[in-house]
Amino acid sequence: MNQYCALSVTKPVLCVGSLSMDLISICNNLPEEGVDQTCLEVHWQRGGHSSIVSFVLSLLSAQSEFLGILSRSQLLNAIITEMQGRAINLEHCPKTDEDPGFSTIMVAKKTGLRAVIHCNRNFPYCSFEDFQKLDLSIFGWVHFEARQVRETVQMMRAVLDYNNGKKDRILMSLRVNSCYKENRDLFDMCDYVLFSRQLAMQLGWQSARQTCHQLDADLRLPRSIKMHRPCFICSWGPQGAGCLTGNGIYHEMPPYIAKRVVDTHGAGACFTAAFIYATYIRKMNLSDAVEFANRVAGHKISDYGYNHISKLNIYPIDVVNPEDVLSAHVSEDSEAEEVICRKYLNRRINYSDGKYSTRLLNEFIPGPPSTDSLNSDEDLDRETRNEISHLSASRSISTNSHSWKLNIQFKPKKI
Repeated sequence: MNQYCALSVTKPVLCVGSLSMDLISICNNLPEEGVDQTCLEVHWQRGGHSSIVSFVLSLLSAQSEFLGILSRSQLLNAIITEMQGRAINLEHCPKTDEDPGFSTIMVAKKTGLRAVIHCNRNFPYCSFEDFQKLDLSIFGWVHFEARQVRETVQMMRAVLDYNNGKKDRILMSLRVNSCYKENRDLFDMCDYVLFSRQLAMQLGWQSARQTCHQLDADLRLPRSIKMHRPCFICSWGPQGAGCLTGNGIYHEMPPYIAKRVVDTHGAGACFTAAFIYATYIRKMNLSDAVEFANRVAGHKISDYGYNHISKLNIYPIDVVNPEDVLSAHVSEDSEAEEVICRKYLNRRINYSDGKYSTRLLNEFIPGPPSTDSLNSDEDLDRETRNEISHLSASRSISTNSHSWKLNIQFKPKKI
């Protein structure tokens, strides 16, 4: 598949996880114990890693579906309405009358530091039975949170069973924010593991490089056994990000320096969404996808919330002339597909005012070309005709050293 077709034919991304609410309090400094302090402003925004990932994917113009427990509480109405307005599919989400979980985030305006207090109230998590109701054939990528290991491992096994023997397999990614030992057995079931910097530091790892290599060493199967191994990605904030391929090749990318740091909450989920978008939709290699994710996460922290990500200038994409990259290793069908995609997905729309539509009602009779059919060539897009004829120059059908050509003529059918 080439880059011209990517947006039009890719299947949606399924994000499995949680949806909650975050209360953001902006203060001059983080409060000290026993000291009263007035905050500068307060606002609500969406919470839950997978909820944010699905929303940011929609801001980047990718199709996504969210699977998680939705509360019927009126507190979530605005968030759910916003997701539906972005065409995020929620039809398979189970619902409950319990109040949603929420987090209180206090942000120091002067330093950018924050303190987070989580309150999930034992809010239910989606189960394997909920996942079984999905038609996996409609998805191209499934993203999981490293939570509820017993349920998640069954979901992953269902995806692996679906992929068995198929060329068009579903890719899987996993975000790990906590509970390293409990979730370690999930790693080698995935294609991509995105690891939290905060969790790496809690484990005593001092850099993205050390984190990626340590995660690879902790896999159940040693590298001497030639088996599928996941790629590890770890964002290290101001120090950039690192990634380790399944073949053991490490890459380190510099950070994207934002002009100002306003709101860092949710940057990890934005990094994850941008990585999925770059890898799956834009077909970037691992290091380029991580670099793109750095850019989106850096842009996110420059303002509150997430909607400003849609204004990030990721277009136009650098496009080379197909004639400059023709190779003996690329089939003629692939070349023709590229020309068609470039010309017809991005072409100008020319209206014929109905003068060609009546030809569809005429009888098809092969024969010498008529004057009308020759004159109609002037109405074709000249550049398109030249490129297709260039690709078809060597495609004449020959039998016993004779070339056969089919001339087409339309004649009115007598009624």
